[in-house]
Amino acid sequence: MLNELKTELYDLELLVQILLSELGSGNTGATAYQTAWIARLSPNYHQFEGATEWLRRHQYDDGSWGAPLVHHHDRIISTLAAMIALHETGHEARDKRRVHRAEQALWKYVGYLHHDQSDTVAFPILAGTLTDIALSYGFDVPRLPTRNTKAFSKKVGKLLASTERNWRATTLVFSLEGLPEHFTEKDALFEENGSICISPSATAAYLMRWHHPVGVTYLEGLINAEGGVQALAPIDIFDIVWSLTYLRMAGVITPDDSQVRTLLDYLYARWSPQLGVSTASYFPTQDSDDSAACLNLLRWGGYPVTADFYAYYEQADHFSTYLQETNPSVSANVRLLAALRYFDEEEDERVQGWKQKIVVFLRDNDENGSYWWDKWHASPYYVNSTAVTALTGLDDTLAASRLRWILRTQRDDGGWGYLGISTPEETGYCILALIQWQRQFGNIDPMILEAGGRYLHNNMKTIMIPTVPLWISKELYTPINPARSAALSALYALRDIL
Repeated sequence: MLNELKTELYDLELLVQILLSELGSGNTGATAYQTAWIARLSPNYHQFEGATEWLRRHQYDDGSWGAPLVHHHDRIISTLAAMIALHETGHEARDKRRVHRAEQALWKYVGYLHHDQSDTVAFPILAGTLTDIALSYGFDVPRLPTRNTKAFSKKVGKLLASTERNWRATTLVFSLEGLPEHFTEKDALFEENGSICISPSATAAYLMRWHHPVGVTYLEGLINAEGGVQALAPIDIFDIVWSLTYLRMAGVITPDDSQVRTLLDYLYARWSPQLGVSTASYFPTQDSDDSAACLNLLRWGGYPVTADFYAYYEQADHFSTYLQETNPSVSANVRLLAALRYFDEEEDERVQGWKQKIVVFLRDNDENGSYWWDKWHASPYYVNSTAVTALTGLDDTLAASRLRWILRTQRDDGGWGYLGISTPEETGYCILALIQWQRQFGNIDPMILEAGGRYLHNNMKTIMIPTVPLWISKELYTPINPARSAALSALYALRDIL
């Protein structure tokens, strides 16, 4: 059966070449939350009227909007935004019934918010603002319990108290729509591409009050044929970094390949020795997570980069993703640890101390002895698959417990998935981790890998691997190329060991 699977696999080289040719586009797929904000512009900008129709077609039977797999913060924030948009722009009698069904859905989901380990981005301020709007329209919606409210209030207060009011120096600008009374037409908000921090909803919030022709053009370029709008765009750096990371893990690519070298040159041109890189060329704030993964790729490609940027993100007991973030990210620290494995003390005397700090942080946050959650992804498989490799040789107990959790949670269809069903993305992460372990220790049951490969093979119905929104922003979204890269890389690696 192993040989049958090996011979049945698609022409992976062709799929890799197609993927490489698309990197940098950064497609994140349409979401209800973003589409709702753009729909609200349609009374003054008729080119956005298709967004309202998109919302009508994408309401679920229970009255909610959001990602297909239920994450309660995502469903609530998406539903609030969509019902407000329909109320403001809908002209069908059925739109009132849609709004009524949305009210019912909100009362159902509010009781399950505590089931989500992580909130969506800026949930306290976004949910509060949207709830106030909904109540002003006479909707029967609940007041929502929120976490981290004090931390957000502190960040907002610090910004507003500043005489310079430099929005672009804080990540709050990404969620500008949640602070409608606090920005003015005179504030410096826009990037050169016409976006406010690559956020369609933040850009739309500005356009609801003042005209900005380049901002309108930016949004026009994001609407798909059905009227839907991407979650955040363009995420060119993120798209390249994470896609190449998985392809490299599987041994699919080399830095000498002309397409790969062009992409690495693109990353190096955006690299800051002190700060690293950001998610996108038009995202004004760098972060440690993308920077760590980018550092690995650039060192692999032979570029003269160092770990100096670590000092910028170092905190007392961990490393932050962004400065002034409300709560730390486990995955960012795991990724930073993985990057440090390519350095030694002779190259940088700080390396050993940084490694120890991260390992202690991970031990302190090991609440259940099996797996971690993370703030950037709805599935624990994302962070724990990376942790298996990052921790091996530094804390084998932690590494082995993550591995065991992955092995014991494979689904009957051969895949892995945390929110009720298997997905190709999560399965790709798990298979890559298992193969890395297999190459080093050689004790993974081949039937487990075969079953995972069979699941991925069966889900390649077309030339493109299907994706499901699992990444956490202001809603759940899908970075399509990285998600496909994880699955495709796993298939490629399986082909070489089956």
